Amino acid sequence: MSEEARKVPSQIFRWFERMKESYDQSIQNTLTKFESYSSQQQDRIDTSHKAEIEHLKNMNEKQSALYNKQIEQLHKDVNYYRQQLEKQQQTIDDLNTRYDTVLRCMLPNKQPNNIKDIFSEHDFLSPIDEEITDDIDYKSTNTSEITYENTKTQFEPTSIVSDEKTINNELTPDLLFDQAIQKRNESEYSQAFMLFEKAAKLGHAKSMGAMGRSYFLGEGIDEDQCTGLAWLINAANLELSQAIKRVEHFATTAPELYEKAKLKSEQLL
Repeated sequence: MSEEARKVPSQIFRWFERMKESYDQSIQNTLTKFESYSSQQQDRIDTSHKAEIEHLKNMNEKQSALYNKQIEQLHKDVNYYRQQLEKQQQTIDDLNTRYDTVLRCMLPNKQPNNIKDIFSEHDFLSPIDEEITDDIDYKSTNTSEITYENTKTQFEPTSIVSDEKTINNELTPDLLFDQAIQKRNESEYSQAFMLFEKAAKLGHAKSMGAMGRSYFLGEGIDEDQCTGLAWLINAANLELSQAIKRVEHFATTAPELYEKAKLKSEQLL
C-alpha cells in the first residue's frame, strides 16, 4: 500500500476526534450556561420570596398593633360603661331608699313584710272561742269540757270525725267549724281543712275566712294565694270583719292578685 493510502484513515480518525472534542465542549458550555441560569433564577426567586415574607411580616405587625389598640380601647369602654352602670344602680338604690322612707312616713301603719304576718294564731275563731282565747290554750284543752251556753250543746270528743267521708251531713256549719278548729289546734291540718271546706260551702263566713288562712299558710293544702284571697273575699262579702281587713290590704298592696281572686271567688260557691 502506498504512503498516501495509509494517511487517509489516520486523517479521518483525527477528524472524528476533533468533532468529538468540539461536541463535548459544546455540551459542557450548554450545561455551564444552564447551571448559571438556574442559579440566577433561584436567586431571583429567593430574593422575591424574602421580600414577600418581609412585606407580610410588616403588614402583620401593623395589623396586630391596630388590633391591640382596638382591644385596649374596648377595655376602656367596658370599664367606663361598667362604672356608669354602677353609678346608675347606686342612684336607683338611693331613690328606692328615699321612696321607702317617704312611704313609711306617709303610711300610718307598717305593712307586714311576710304574707303570713297578716294572720294571727287564733284568726277566724267562733265568737264564744274569741271570748275565752286569753284563758284557754286550744292546743292543750279537751273540748269535751267546754259547754256552750248559747246553744246548750255539750261538745263531745266522740263527735269529732277523722275523715271527710264520715262527716255527718246533719251537723250544722257551726259544729263543723268547731270541729275544724279542734283539728287545727291538734295540728291535724288536712282534717281541719276538709271540715272548714264543708262548712264554708254551706255558707259559713268564718269557715270561708279559715279556708283563706289555710291556703295562704299552706295548712292542710298546697299554698295558693289566689284561692286563699278568693275565700277571704267571699267571707268579706258576708261582713266578716277579719276578712274585710285582709281583703282591703290585698286590694291596696296587690291589685293584680286581688282582681284574679275576685273572679275566682264567684266559682268557689
